[in-house]
Amino acid sequence: MPHWALNCPHCKVEFPHSEIDIEKEHQGIWALPGKPEFPKGGSSLECPNCKETSVFQRFQLIYVRE
Repeated sequence: MPHWALNCPHCKVEFPHSEIDIEKEHQGIWALPGKPEFPKGGSSLECPNCKETSVFQRFQLIYVRE
């Protein structure tokens, strides 16, 4: 299932952020689905790998197609 992911700045491991509903977000073969909204100032998230907390910005989201 396609999803948005983030890269941990501490351990450098990519981890999933949110799944993408293909049916809802499908906008054509070349269009990426819209990124989820982040709070102003970023979103504080814990890396599931190293357990360190970091503040992430919306532009850091990576589209992963699996």
